[in-house]
Amino acid sequence: MTNITPFLEKAEKYHGHICSGQVLGIRMSLMALRLLDLKPEDNLRDLVIFLETDRCVADASHVVTGVTLGRRRVKVYGYGKTAMSFLDLKSGRAVRVHVTTSDRPPHDVPKQEQIAFWEKYADDDIFAWQEVHIDMPEGELPGPPVRVCTCAACGEDVLDCKEVLRDGKTYCRACADGAYYRPLEVCHD
Repeated sequence: MTNITPFLEKAEKYHGHICSGQVLGIRMSLMALRLLDLKPEDNLRDLVIFLETDRCVADASHVVTGVTLGRRRVKVYGYGKTAMSFLDLKSGRAVRVHVTTSDRPPHDVPKQEQIAFWEKYADDDIFAWQEVHIDMPEGELPGPPVRVCTCAACGEDVLDCKEVLRDGKTYCRACADGAYYRPLEVCHD
């Protein structure tokens, strides 16, 4: 098992505390990089991470790889699974790593107990992995926007092929299908 101590220190600063999710996320990320013949100190600008949860492991993957959402290299899927896939755009190779145990220390135990709990396990005892194929549609790739459209209803820009075409008009997904938010008053410009 790789020494995770330097990553734990970074994770505690970034995430605010050490928990099982941080330890697992660090180890999952290191395992995936190793499987792709990459290292944390490499230039990982061609790495895209697909998170299957928005919990603690997500922050840990950033601490290990430096990969960020704002660079379009993190994709989040709300599957509620402690799993991540890593795609190296340069080689085209991808691996998915997931946790195979439900064993966890209590969330409120001190940091050292959290770390000690997971140190007793080898990676193969708590993770499974497989090579996978991930299609990256044009509008999901890192880089500048592929296309910018204007929503016929709200007038806001819609980037990267996320628009919806209905009856010959272009809409944002919020106007076409309903938004996650509900305005309480008129928008102030």
